[in-house]
Amino acid sequence: MATDAQIQANRANAKKSCGPKSDDGKARSRLNALKHGLCAKTVNPILPHEDPAELEAKIQEWIDDYQPTNAVERELITRAARLSWTLDRAERYETAVLARRVRKAMLRSKAKRTEKVCDLGRKLFYMAGKRLLPTSGPAWSDDPSAFVARLEESPEGVRWLLDRWVEMRCLIISNENWTFLDQFKFVRLLGKQPLAAIDDPELNEIFLAWETIEEVWGTRFWHQMQELTPYEDPAFSAWRVWREIVPRPESPEAGVAFLRGIAEREVERLQDLLVDLEEIEGDDALELAEQASFCTSDAAERLRRFQTARTRELLRTIDLLAKLRKAEAQASKPEKKASKEPNPPAPRKPAARPSSYRSDPIETLVAEGMTDYLAKLLEAGERPSRTPKIGANEANPLSPTSGGPGARAGG
Repeated sequence: MATDAQIQANRANAKKSCGPKSDDGKARSRLNALKHGLCAKTVNPILPHEDPAELEAKIQEWIDDYQPTNAVERELITRAARLSWTLDRAERYETAVLARRVRKAMLRSKAKRTEKVCDLGRKLFYMAGKRLLPTSGPAWSDDPSAFVARLEESPEGVRWLLDRWVEMRCLIISNENWTFLDQFKFVRLLGKQPLAAIDDPELNEIFLAWETIEEVWGTRFWHQMQELTPYEDPAFSAWRVWREIVPRPESPEAGVAFLRGIAEREVERLQDLLVDLEEIEGDDALELAEQASFCTSDAAERLRRFQTARTRELLRTIDLLAKLRKAEAQASKPEKKASKEPNPPAPRKPAARPSSYRSDPIETLVAEGMTDYLAKLLEAGERPSRTPKIGANEANPLSPTSGGPGARAGG
């Protein structure tokens, strides 16, 4: 049970803050847990970021278009306008969700490419150190040409290489001394191993340019790299010795000009490559945005169902309004008098047969002048048949050779 002191303390705390008391404050507090308001039933039709005048203007447009004639029609039109307002809100919500999804996809893609560039850069400038153990090399295949090629696949990688070559060019222009790390970077940025200088003409000339600028700069660097190359590296061989396979530059100035020419050549090449990759990146970004613009999550499916339900409700409201107006129009029309039924049509008489039509062979014989033949048959007491019987020795009156009416006159 609370003591008197606790009760007094609770009352004092309640006076300080116990929630909103004004109507405006209560109305705002109702929206604290609101996310999108699409499925809410008790929320106000206007959200804090929406303009009430826009909703009123929309309702007025519907009223002006449909011209309601009674309170029922006005209520249906207002309901349809509010449903249209809700569907517009759902479309804005969907647009905002998809826009955020596209931005996140593009940022994630850029972050992944940047992470890949950093990893390739570390591998490109990796130095194993002294050969203390047979397994002192890196855990990956140390191929600088592959690292450079993979860096040149993306705009981020090309920018990284471009920055490194700009640093090399600034070092050459400043006429500062080259350190062991500077020489290592210069060779590796070309995608080559320092020990390959005894076989590669361009790389051999680079080492000789260092020799011309400062004595033993090139040979000392080559021997140090031989000492630091792991045993299992394909570039390592204890039998390799330094050699010059191309002519040396004539002067230190010529050596500096040669090194500067290589740096400027690479800078120009990477700048052209960056232009091409940026065009490709624009197409890739568009494809990525199109892929991210369709969401298959449960929330997106619920949104589509909501839009379908509200659209169906809007169409039903409009259909109900049309039926109501049709019923009112039919009720306002005067009733038509029943018209008398027309007299039934007279039965058609059958068509008369033509005079030349004969349905019996006997009629045909009479018409052809066979009366004598029929008289003989009647005298003999025989009933005339449809086909006259002819005996074996009796001449056929219909035969052309008999003396009947069908015989030819000329015999």
